[in-house]
Amino acid sequence: MKRNWLLLALLTVGLPAAAADMYSWTDANGVKHFSDSPPPASVVKAQKLKVKGGVTTSTEADGEKKAEAAKSSGPALAAAAGYAPEDIKRNCDIAKKNLAVLDTQKVPVDSLGYPTDLDAAKSHQAQIDKANQQIKLFCAAQ
Repeated sequence: MKRNWLLLALLTVGLPAAAADMYSWTDANGVKHFSDSPPPASVVKAQKLKVKGGVTTSTEADGEKKAEAAKSSGPALAAAAGYAPEDIKRNCDIAKKNLAVLDTQKVPVDSLGYPTDLDAAKSHQAQIDKANQQIKLFCAAQ
């Protein structure tokens, strides 16, 4: 009976290692890295290796997903939606100006720093969020 409990405990401890994620990437110096934690953000191309039962499969890691997401967002997405290049530039300029104006407007606060008009503060923040979304859509990442 003790042997069964010991075997069960060993199997339970070993299960997380049986299905582990590994990452593989090559750094700027050409050195190949393998790790169980994701690569640094500066790594553009990395592979996520799934190790399960001694079998390894690979998928694209976060770096490639981020690069692909960058291609399918922002001005490229606006262009795909039918916006002309001059409209994208004009909308980018308008969104930046709107954000600049919103940044100069201050919401009145009390002596503790809380907004005196909560609805006005929420509305102001919603306008800032909208301007930031438009900048994200129409302006290229800086």
